[in-house]
Amino acid sequence: MIRASIDIGSNSVLLLACEMDQAGKKIKCELLNLSYITSLGKDLDKTKIFHPDSMQATYEALSDYKKQLEKINFKPENVLVTATEASRVATNAPEFFQKIKSELGFSITKITARGEAYYTALGVASVVESDSELVIMDMGGASTELIRIQLHPFQILSTISMPVGSVRATDWRAEKSFDERMDNILSADLVPYETKNLLCVAGSMTSLASMFLGHNVYKDKEIDGLTIKFSSFKAFSADLQKTNIENLLLLFPHLGKRAPMVAAASTVAEMIGEKLKIENMQISTRGLRYGVLIQGEIDGQFTIG
Repeated sequence: MIRASIDIGSNSVLLLACEMDQAGKKIKCELLNLSYITSLGKDLDKTKIFHPDSMQATYEALSDYKKQLEKINFKPENVLVTATEASRVATNAPEFFQKIKSELGFSITKITARGEAYYTALGVASVVESDSELVIMDMGGASTELIRIQLHPFQILSTISMPVGSVRATDWRAEKSFDERMDNILSADLVPYETKNLLCVAGSMTSLASMFLGHNVYKDKEIDGLTIKFSSFKAFSADLQKTNIENLLLLFPHLGKRAPMVAAASTVAEMIGEKLKIENMQISTRGLRYGVLIQGEIDGQFTIG
């Protein structure tokens, strides 16, 4: 049994296709695991619409995914496609998604922040063997979810969605509004999410982890499960703020279009870590697309429109 899911986020578009076990509950092997940086959340707070360049990049990414799926004989209409924060905000999202459906065959479902948290946590929990609780930070391009979960049996204990991510934070820096906006966001009650060990998912944090290790080629297996002392991450983040984009791409060419966003992302992660009083960051390469794929459906209680 093959399943496929696509996560259309505020910064990236991710495809996962896997061979499932007979019961459809566990992943036997990954057939496709691909990503494109499309920055759908760019300038969203100012314009409330997807930028034309970002829409074009997203369309091209999905066109390529359709070709890749055809190679494993999987139809676009059977892919579970979710869209998150940028798509919840952009007023031109319905028109754009209808174009994608009619021309490429993908049916896109906008999901709530609660749904985003649920599927992200489910994807992470599927490979964590522990009976304890866990706090997850899922930093996207336009939002960051904090999720406290019980692992066995799986249960979301609490979750909060904060309207900041790598793309938004980068835009706010350019506008000189970053500090004010972050002060407002971090004034929320985050005591329920205080933890010594914060599990971090999504592209910004996995990219930062790769840079922390000094990789000039992204090595998924070496990043998954990596633990970073928070004090070491803060020192790394301070050095990162002094490095320009050209040098970043020379040192870490795998960053590609993500390079302009990593400095702001590291600062957001650092500020949230301080607020939660963490001591360690653990990195997971799993997340939303894994949870959707394992569930095998998009629950109606999490859908918008």
